Amino acid sequence: MKLDVGDILYSIGERVEKVAKRTAGVMKMMLKPIPSARPPKSWPIQKQWMTPHEVTSLLLQLIFLGYLVTGVVVAYLGYFLALIILSAFYFLVLRFILVRYSDYILDFEAYRVFYLVVSTIAFVSYVGYVLLRRLSLDAYWYYAYLGVIGLVVILFRHYFKSRYGRDYTYGVVEEVKNDLVKVFVHDDMAANVKPGYYWVPAVPDAEPGVVVKLLVEERVFRSSRPIRILEVYLDTQSSQTETEPKDETE
Repeated sequence: MKLDVGDILYSIGERVEKVAKRTAGVMKMMLKPIPSARPPKSWPIQKQWMTPHEVTSLLLQLIFLGYLVTGVVVAYLGYFLALIILSAFYFLVLRFILVRYSDYILDFEAYRVFYLVVSTIAFVSYVGYVLLRRLSLDAYWYYAYLGVIGLVVILFRHYFKSRYGRDYTYGVVEEVKNDLVKVFVHDDMAANVKPGYYWVPAVPDAEPGVVVKLLVEERVFRSSRPIRILEVYLDTQSSQTETEPKDETE
């Protein structure tokens, strides 16, 4: 069977065109993201109680952690151009996720500010470290630089806590057992509460499906923990939806 060179070249051209169009579509979506009507895809490893909010929050944590680790390695090796390319790609992905799934993040503004600021601090610290190494300065300059970065982190933590921090969160009652109720709480960055189920003392009207306001206990170097119910809200809703209250019960 004789191969037609023209057909082969035409087939290759078609494939290249398809790849180019697909790549252009992905780049356009990354550069100009729009809010998605669909929640983020579920993961095989995710737990049953994880909602789109938890999935998006976990995704943000993973890409930020990946940037931190990779950035440290690249900065330590002194690859300035690679650091710039890595950071540009990371901020592009971060912006895409924040815009694409903004409708599925509870208290979106707190998450947006947190990740944009801490990512910027990380980027500046990496660039500064590479530049200090190239200048071959004395060791105390490194210590002073680390001190400045640490101070910036502390100041931002204080600002974030004063601007967005809360000593309460919201949850949905899932089960009542004797003098205790089990509530489901979403990942809450403002209250520093991890998602999951918590047992707290029961109060009147705290029935399954009811939204409650919970007092959280701040713990040093650990996430806060809901300790008791402050208010009960009459509107019932599933734990897989937003737990912001609507009608308040005195």
